[in-house]
Amino acid sequence: MVSEDARAELLALTRSAAALLRWEEEISGCGVAPAPARSRVVDEGAALGDVAPASGDSPRSLSVWAQEAADCRGCRLHEGRTRSVFARGSEQAEIVFIGEGPGYHEDREGLPFVGQAGALLDKMVVAMGYERDAVYICNVVKCRPPENRAPHEDEAAACSRFLDAQVAQVAPRAIVALGRSAAERLGCIEPEGRGWRGKWSSYRGVPVMATYHPAYLLRTPAAKRQVWDDLQAVLARLGRALPGGR
Repeated sequence: MVSEDARAELLALTRSAAALLRWEEEISGCGVAPAPARSRVVDEGAALGDVAPASGDSPRSLSVWAQEAADCRGCRLHEGRTRSVFARGSEQAEIVFIGEGPGYHEDREGLPFVGQAGALLDKMVVAMGYERDAVYICNVVKCRPPENRAPHEDEAAACSRFLDAQVAQVAPRAIVALGRSAAERLGCIEPEGRGWRGKWSSYRGVPVMATYHPAYLLRTPAAKRQVWDDLQAVLARLGRALPGGR
């Protein structure tokens, strides 16, 4: 006779497997998605002010930070940019997704994650039970690194005031670091550290889950299961059930 605990565990495993299969179906075949809505996105950059406003002052809006990023000359990356890339999504989001830096399409459009990797990220967000524009998406650096290389430490440091302002003003309940470079910058791992994916850490007081970048999933579809495990951990941390009660 099957005990109640065993029955409950079997039911949980069945729901998790069904959720994984549905997620695999939802994010497979990532074609070109329609252009994301222009959701209060600007471009930002120059002055070296602190994120926190002076006593009695109102915090600067993210649109002001975005305009500063558009004018920024704080590192060498500005030399090759077409447009700075600040963010897209909701400034009231409970989850912030942070990648490493803009790519070719992002540099042209001025929005993060708009190529194939962005289309896959949107499907991941929907599979978690959110509308695509209900989360906040940005990058560690706001200008495209040459040849899509990882940002250098000094470039990430020059952009840190923008990222810190975004995290402070959105005030998410959780952050998802997309890719090793973002995970390193957010303090999830030490440089050259191993075993970084699927680990919780904290950035400016916000829990951070590090997982693979969507671009890596396009090259390595077998890693989708691991990413789904990480996203389920985020949902559990937020107290949210799997979509559809799965």
